[in-house]
Amino acid sequence: MSQTATAQKIVLQKPNFEAQLLVVDDDLMVLEVLVDYLKSFGFTNITAVSESKKALKMIQDPNTHYDLILSDWEMPEVSGLVILQSVRKSDSKAQTRFIIVTSQQSMERFKISRAAHWHVNAYIVKPFRATVLKEKIWQVMNWSGLENEKKAK
Repeated sequence: MSQTATAQKIVLQKPNFEAQLLVVDDDLMVLEVLVDYLKSFGFTNITAVSESKKALKMIQDPNTHYDLILSDWEMPEVSGLVILQSVRKSDSKAQTRFIIVTSQQSMERFKISRAAHWHVNAYIVKPFRATVLKEKIWQVMNWSGLENEKKAK
């Protein structure tokens, strides 16, 4: 049997706009733009944190749950990669979807390979449009609904 025949088919789900989202970026303007984009998509449970050390503590708290984490890579004190590693090392949070956001100036190939090693779900390079963010979120969450938007364009 071929690999294609044995591969599991991904069943797309309806978007869950009540999903718990954590957004981490030390740049307050970028953080605000991300939150505005997420709200415009319809999300209602967004936790925005500008201090990476605080975000790491929140993630490590056994009483917190996030369905999706969007994190900048380059932040003082704790990098997005360290946050990703913490999530993946946690038994209870290892399956949390994770999107890394970074700037074009940095060492992209190196970063992508490091993030891939820790099973990042997606990678977005700044600057980006709302549509790119939405497509990445729908993709990593296995949600349906973008097909109709693309046809309408």
